[in-house]
Amino acid sequence: MGKEIVEIKIAISSDNHLDVNKVNINDALEFQAHWLNTKHLDYYLYAGDLFNDFSKTKAYFERLQQLTANTRIAYIIGNHDMLNNLSFSEAEHSRFPSYIHNQFIDLPNSDWRIIGNNGWYDYSFSTYHDQLKKVQMWKNVYWLDSSIDQPISDQERMATVIAQVKYQLDLAKYNNKSVLFLTHFAPRQELLAAKPKEVNTPRRERFYQMVNAMMGSDRLGNLLEDSNIVRYVFYGHLHGIHPPLTRHGVTYLNQSVGVSNKRINAWPKDNFYDQWLTTIRVINLP
Repeated sequence: MGKEIVEIKIAISSDNHLDVNKVNINDALEFQAHWLNTKHLDYYLYAGDLFNDFSKTKAYFERLQQLTANTRIAYIIGNHDMLNNLSFSEAEHSRFPSYIHNQFIDLPNSDWRIIGNNGWYDYSFSTYHDQLKKVQMWKNVYWLDSSIDQPISDQERMATVIAQVKYQLDLAKYNNKSVLFLTHFAPRQELLAAKPKEVNTPRRERFYQMVNAMMGSDRLGNLLEDSNIVRYVFYGHLHGIHPPLTRHGVTYLNQSVGVSNKRINAWPKDNFYDQWLTTIRVINLP
């Protein structure tokens, strides 16, 4: 007799930005825990950017896990989580509860494996991709990531990501696994939104290209697609509506809540809780 096939129910969210969105933390915990419990989920995956402070992100997920005994919480972190109270070494090597950067979870009674990696960027989404010093100077002046503890260059950090993911994919292939991959930064340039019509001057074009430099890397998407074992990729970082994209058997999905901003009408919903419910995705893995 073959092993019994059990359906596994997984919810995924990203980029809740609870502090920036001025959400009451206790209310958010109660609301999200109640929803997760009533949906009888096996896993809740989170693709980064909960707070601008890792100690708060870590504490939130520890409390959420206590409130959802039948749902396993697993998360990676984004650039916002890295801004405070986290060293580069801790981000790379720590074994905090539920934190799965460069780790995997095998789903019971199935061939599915969840692989987590925070990801990074290498400027390749920008027309300035070959002007590293110019992008680095701009980043140091204008971009919040400049305050993240990082003793290596962005290109070296992205190369580390690629090496980590290649090792994890080779291991998963050896174990005959199908993979759900969880990351923060965009693994495909075509996932980015179309250039806004407001980008209509040289100065605005330069700003736009500099921001794109910090969005992700196609190197990761190429690696995931070439593996032939990755089925789903959940990413964050990009706010707004980003439709699913399927390439070479890999489906890329973005479940970002984003930041409430009346000026640019970033949310189609009126409040955080409705926006979270609208953007969260539940999948059933056979």
